[in-house]
Amino acid sequence: MQLSSELGKNKKHRKPWIKSQQRWTWIITILWMLIANLWPPFGLYGFVCMFTPIIIALSGRGKMSCARICPRGSFIGKFTGHISRKCSMPAWMHKKSFRFALWGLMMGSFILLMIWAVPKGIHTLGKTVLYFMEAATFIAFLTGIVFKPRSWCTICPMGFTSGNIRELLNKNYKNR
Repeated sequence: MQLSSELGKNKKHRKPWIKSQQRWTWIITILWMLIANLWPPFGLYGFVCMFTPIIIALSGRGKMSCARICPRGSFIGKFTGHISRKCSMPAWMHKKSFRFALWGLMMGSFILLMIWAVPKGIHTLGKTVLYFMEAATFIAFLTGIVFKPRSWCTICPMGFTSGNIRELLNKNYKNR
């Protein structure tokens, strides 16, 4: 009886999930890269893809962005499905220490690139965001070919950040 009442309480506090947009959000990745390569300041819209998962996680919806919206995840899933080797990733890649190291490497690199690019102006800043995201997409694409199509999604730094935010919010909610 107590279990069912606890489930009912948790259901009341859940935020509604949006319907998955994964069927078409891959188009955003392609359009953004095309436009940003033609007009570099458009590369700054890459920040939307970076901050959306964080904002959604902070709203109490955890990794919903990864599961329902992520344009890169949609792109990788769509275009690596037929060419993927469909192998499992090694166990060490699933460890939190590896995901944290990858997060630190990518965030550290991004911060250093931003420190370098900001004084150079909006064109350089837009190109820098674009090149960084293109490199991450290329790595994600390779990961999808070598392993299962959306393997990148299990180690993605934005997904890692969203998951950690979810854990912190859940811990705070339980401590009330």
